[in-house]
Amino acid sequence: MWNLLSLWTVLVMVGGLKGSSAQFSDMFDEELFIKPLPDKFVYSYFQFTTRWELGKNDSLLHTNLVSRPLAELFHHFGVQELHLSFTYGLWRYESWGYPVTDAGPGAEVWAWFEPTTDHRASIDHRWKMLCGTLSGLFCASLSFIEPSNTFVPVYTLRPQTHYFPGRPEPILRYAALPREIVCTENLTPWAKLLPCRSREGLVSLLVPDSIYSSNYHSLGVHIRKLCGDEACSEFQLEVKQTVSVVQDLRLFGGPNWSIRKLFGQGMEGSCALASTSNVYVDVTDSEGALEISQQPDETILSVRGGARTQLHRFDVKQFEATTAKGRRAMFNVAVMDKRDPNVIVVAGPPPIYAKRFILGVGQERGKIVTQITNAHWGALDLIVFETIPWFVPVYLHTLTIRRAGGERIEPAFLHYTPGVQRERPYGLEVAFRIPARATVELSIDFDYIFLKWQEYPPDANHGHYIPSSIISLLLPSARNYTSIPREAALFRESFNATQLAGYFLQVRTEALLLTLPTPDFSMPYNVICLACTVVALAFGPIHNISTKRIVAKGKEKDKVSLGEKVKQFFKINKKPTKEEHTASTEDLNAPDTE
Repeated sequence: MWNLLSLWTVLVMVGGLKGSSAQFSDMFDEELFIKPLPDKFVYSYFQFTTRWELGKNDSLLHTNLVSRPLAELFHHFGVQELHLSFTYGLWRYESWGYPVTDAGPGAEVWAWFEPTTDHRASIDHRWKMLCGTLSGLFCASLSFIEPSNTFVPVYTLRPQTHYFPGRPEPILRYAALPREIVCTENLTPWAKLLPCRSREGLVSLLVPDSIYSSNYHSLGVHIRKLCGDEACSEFQLEVKQTVSVVQDLRLFGGPNWSIRKLFGQGMEGSCALASTSNVYVDVTDSEGALEISQQPDETILSVRGGARTQLHRFDVKQFEATTAKGRRAMFNVAVMDKRDPNVIVVAGPPPIYAKRFILGVGQERGKIVTQITNAHWGALDLIVFETIPWFVPVYLHTLTIRRAGGERIEPAFLHYTPGVQRERPYGLEVAFRIPARATVELSIDFDYIFLKWQEYPPDANHGHYIPSSIISLLLPSARNYTSIPREAALFRESFNATQLAGYFLQVRTEALLLTLPTPDFSMPYNVICLACTVVALAFGPIHNISTKRIVAKGKEKDKVSLGEKVKQFFKINKKPTKEEHTASTEDLNAPDTE
């Protein structure tokens, strides 16, 4: 009887699982792109994409492959698009080219909200609640985001969702925390949002020891809601989780590399819930110079924007079906470089790259300089976005754009938002045309100011950080360009994806470290010590007088000195002589003659 009941329970559960899986139309894909960089570096880009088709009667509260916390963000806060990144290190555009997904140092988050009747209060409240939720979800300090470091750029950041005429545009909020430290406490909750978590598939390669010992690493979460019609009754929720890692091959003993060597272990199969699991290796301009451990499943030749790229594709699921055949086998790709190790391969510079620094002497005035270099054969139109904290007052009349030879360039348009102390940062968006084969410097003056002693960070002498600036433009060619088109979701959709309008690019500069005048923090310590000493000295006697009884004592005997004690000691221990003993006896027995 119990066996029949158990069998019936299993059949019901299987039927329920089949019925529940049939109502979900979501797909999960995992991809890994490996590209050797000049100067003996290797760039690895992981992308995990989940696409979920929702109808009129579907709800974001019933998820399958999409993580429930991420779906609830869109459901409760009315988010239409969200971008979040945690980055350590600096991407070297001049020598490495462009990454697939660009990110600034520290933490960076921006989101578009669906408009409501209560415009400002509702959006600001939802923005604060969203950052607090992300802070707890990823174990980060995003709860420090507040109106004093939040800005609304007008031209730099544009939504990647569908836009229907007549529908109100979403409302943007942007904030950056360049001092945020990225560690394994961010990677662990990030991996738990994936369908297979960190147990199997490409995510199993993300070992903290290998990731956090690299020269550059960046975690990213990009979510957008793609509407099918104007009412958005049917839409697609796309969740894209990315990891970018740059490692130095010189730390591994030579130019030869493999997946096992880069990440400390091989991969034991793909994620069981993934539709596709592919590994792409960039072998452009290295035909015959590289020896790969196994034959690729496909060789892809991608021509985009005048740039030619050759890649080898390795299908992990095909490896499981043919090579492993159900047995336990580790997937690994090893590459041996046959070229002379003494020969340094120097790649041409990318079309555009930038640097940023601070000029000035003393603690009174300074200058923020953004240096942009155009290595392209033609002029380029770009937009520079600067967000400056409220404690760095800048002067708009000092804004200058000059060529290296001293020629001044007039901006095409300028959008400036003055900052308010302790309420709003300074914002600057300036558009101009940079000439061909030229270097342009954009500079603006600022003042050093004193802050309240409670507004300094714990390590006040370390300084304050200024978020990196963002340079946006459309490239006419795709040289050193690996980004995915905005309308695409997977990395493979960027192959042969020629865009006649241009290739959208964003370049982020360094985050600046500014040392503001600091007061003598030993003074509060000294004042506290002095006040505590005075209070103790004043409180002690009063407390003793009011709590203890005063009792009169008798006069104490004179104290015997040390010398007298020594004499008495020797007198006691000295044996009396016979005469002294007889005299003492006689004296005691003698009668009183008086």
